[in-house]
Amino acid sequence: MNSDLLQGVVLQASSFFEVETSCGSVFCTARSKAVSPLAQAGGIVPGDRVAITLTPDGRGVIEEVMPRKTQFSRKVAGKRRDEQVIAANLDQVVIVFAAANPPMKETAINRYLTTAEYCGLRSVVCINKADLVSIEVLGEKMSVYSDIGYDVIIASTVSGVGISTLRETLSGKMSALVGPSGVGKSSLISAVEPGLDLAVGDVSGSTGKGRHTTTSGRLIKLAGGGYVADTPGMREFGFYRIPRQELAWCFREFRPHIDACKFWDCTHTTEPGCRLREAVEQGLVSQARYEHYVRLMEEMR
Repeated sequence: MNSDLLQGVVLQASSFFEVETSCGSVFCTARSKAVSPLAQAGGIVPGDRVAITLTPDGRGVIEEVMPRKTQFSRKVAGKRRDEQVIAANLDQVVIVFAAANPPMKETAINRYLTTAEYCGLRSVVCINKADLVSIEVLGEKMSVYSDIGYDVIIASTVSGVGISTLRETLSGKMSALVGPSGVGKSSLISAVEPGLDLAVGDVSGSTGKGRHTTTSGRLIKLAGGGYVADTPGMREFGFYRIPRQELAWCFREFRPHIDACKFWDCTHTTEPGCRLREAVEQGLVSQARYEHYVRLMEEMR
């Protein structure tokens, strides 16, 4: 890389790029040669490490995008490009759902978790709006995730429960809050980092689904160290490039069992001698998580 170039991290990627550098934030355009290799996945995204040149008017031009350490992607249905990279160079994703309004879907939580596993990212499950339900009941419901090693945060921006835990979880790391619209991702970030002016929305009374308030991803620098990406809500979350034969590995509690199956290419659905199905029957693996795995296998077929 040219030593005259200034390095930085992309905070926002929309009609322009905001890049944080040692000289402060710089608003940039990008050379086509820098964007072209990433175009099919949506181009430059928050979290990308870039090298820029400064222009006389105090703006900049992105000349190069550094290789990504990690990225979190989803499949976009019905679009010319199949992949949408949500953020790059993450350490972890915080998967946010609401306890109610909109209703929580555990099958959707599983989609995010399996994608994070495939991407090599640490996952944290955060259930917001805990003030709307019984925390004891919610904690019991979420034990399916805590029992297999995921950190679970029960939070409420109304009562303040869980906010300090979330702040500690985000500190010093590159994180992204992901999840559907209306679950309160922007509200959680504002509670963690008071003084931010992030748009927050509500839930449609007719559909029960959240309205989009964050329209493009933005990386926010935290006072306690680290960054967090506030990402647009996703009503659908499809897998991108997860091979069907690797889906079982993405369910972390399946791993102690799947290598002991009778057949090396066992799909863990109908084959005799399947140790995973035996583990489900013995109560060692969640029946609900296994049933969702089977549904996903059929979907991927």
